Amino acid sequence: MTNKPEVPLQRPYRSKFSLFDLAKIGFFFFGFPNNTFGSVDVTSDCNLRCEHCYFFEQERVAQCSLEQWRDKFEQMKAEGFRFYQCTWVGGEPLLRPELIELGRQYFKFNTITTNGSLPLPDWKDVSWCISVDGGQAYHDRFRNQPGLYETIKRNIRQSEGQRITIAYCITRQNQADIETSLAEWYQNPKVRNMVFSFYTPIRGLDDDLWLDWPDKDRLLDKLMELKQQYGDFLVNTKPALELMKSSSARSVTDNCLFASTSFAFDPAGGVKKPCMLGPKADCDRCGCIVPFFLRSLTDRKLILKDLKQRFFSSLQRSRG
Repeated sequence: MTNKPEVPLQRPYRSKFSLFDLAKIGFFFFGFPNNTFGSVDVTSDCNLRCEHCYFFEQERVAQCSLEQWRDKFEQMKAEGFRFYQCTWVGGEPLLRPELIELGRQYFKFNTITTNGSLPLPDWKDVSWCISVDGGQAYHDRFRNQPGLYETIKRNIRQSEGQRITIAYCITRQNQADIETSLAEWYQNPKVRNMVFSFYTPIRGLDDDLWLDWPDKDRLLDKLMELKQQYGDFLVNTKPALELMKSSSARSVTDNCLFASTSFAFDPAGGVKKPCMLGPKADCDRCGCIVPFFLRSLTDRKLILKDLKQRFFSSLQRSRG
């Protein structure tokens, strides 16, 4: 892994308790509610064809019309659906913004995962996850689109007030770019934070992208070190990173909270199983942060341990 350039770290490390801490307390006492979190495949279309994309290894289905989605949401509403949080994925979701416009009328919180090739609509009430996998040379080659990296930077630069997260999927091939990418995006004032996941093997795709467990464990340790330096700019929490290690990952994926309690709809409005990655995903080697993050928010022993550490850390900073 290359050495990270020296950066003046000026963003504050949050020491106060957050909404996540309040969520932990709620889950501690009341459990994790069904269908609180989930995803919708906005469209079957995409303007890129990335090497690691799980979407095109699934069966193609005809997509619902806007009115069919409206009818579906109204039926869900009548059945008492929570409409709390939805992640809009694809395909490239910004190829069909009218469906997201509709969905924002129903869901309280919305996240849009995009490849960043298209200008970001002026939606201040959503969270944006822009996929950037490595430095410029690797990213453009990996996503088969020369100039894409600069296009992403331009679209971010031209945005105003959007809540932007850079989502980095770690593979065997881009692991060396982690620190330099983190340093670069940290300096971008329009990027709120950065989140890391790992490539999940999909039947039909090149398994060479997968990091074996010793390498993955090493990188998880490195991310925890970087968390100490970058604080909350690096979204992954220490408890969730610990759960992704080889010693505990199967205990999470064998009882995946997303698969058992959340929703995932394909472009035709059908239910996807076990999750948004579809049936060809190798759950035993899952690199998605979601099941590990959900476990860290709901496991009572982990909640007590983390809140205790956060409390004493906050106390030490206030005294320092």
